[in-house]
Amino acid sequence: MSKYEEPLIYQLIQITKKYLGAFSDISQHIPLERYHYALLLIDEHRETLTQKALAELLQVDKSFLVTMIDYLTSNGFVYRETNLEDRRQQVIKLTSKAKKVIPDIDTSFKTLNAKAFENIPEEDVKTFFKTIELLQGNLTHKHQHEVILDYKTIKS
Repeated sequence: MSKYEEPLIYQLIQITKKYLGAFSDISQHIPLERYHYALLLIDEHRETLTQKALAELLQVDKSFLVTMIDYLTSNGFVYRETNLEDRRQQVIKLTSKAKKVIPDIDTSFKTLNAKAFENIPEEDVKTFFKTIELLQGNLTHKHQHEVILDYKTIKS
């Protein structure tokens, strides 16, 4: 029995590091270091997401999203287009380069998720996601400090 309680975040960080490392290994052929999931969300929503809507889906603040979109734009994966219904808004569109890699990104996530949940009964997987959702709800409050995780692959 330990004298101190292990913080929940410790195990979550360990899983995150392993997941991102494994994702990096299986997605080396994709010419993008980060923000893969954002491309999937943009595609899933048929390129109708505004910057604000994408920020809400990803649970990030607007300034971080601008950095993300700038990165994806400078690497040729997305571009901004003025929303014809509300000219104050920018809609995020995919380039042909992004459209070519989306199936590979999706396959990489599916493969890695299957590996992560290997030997775990489907009911336990459902419970896991329900628990994660409850944890997020329990830890959400009005005046929380924003923490940004911006991972980068370490070149060896």
